[in-house]
Amino acid sequence: MARVLAIVDAIEFWLIAIFSSVALLLACLAMIGRYIVPGLLLDWTFEVTIFATIWATFIAGARVAGMGEHVRVDTLLVHLPGRVRCWLAIFACLLGIATAAFLFWSGWTVVEEAFRWDERTTSSLRLPLWIYYLSLPLGMALLAFHLLVRSAQLFSGSVRDDDVAQNH
Repeated sequence: MARVLAIVDAIEFWLIAIFSSVALLLACLAMIGRYIVPGLLLDWTFEVTIFATIWATFIAGARVAGMGEHVRVDTLLVHLPGRVRCWLAIFACLLGIATAAFLFWSGWTVVEEAFRWDERTTSSLRLPLWIYYLSLPLGMALLAFHLLVRSAQLFSGSVRDDDVAQNH
């Protein structure tokens, strides 16, 4: 299982790096086109920047949540014993999995509709919108996977939820 997690981690890392780099480079290109070389202004840079940013965000969000590094309110948690904190973390993972499953299902419905109706962007690239919409179900599948792994690690004791106490 550790090997599978390492492979998934490496794939996610590189996808996030690629999507973020594409978004940054296209945003710079659009700025140069707008202010320095108006003839270089391409109508699709903003669109592809949004696509890449959304994909990077969903993948990174799943990755961060799976590592237990996601933002959370811990005002009450710091005052609870470690075992209670651990069980609350497992419960939070299970709620996250349920939410991710619902968002996966509803996102997949949108992807199917966009594919069926051949919805496309308005730029000259005319990108299929199902590619953009697919970021939600894929991101939620990754999130559910990471939360499932994290809850199993918390349950088995191979990972502890002590990071709350250590950060204070």
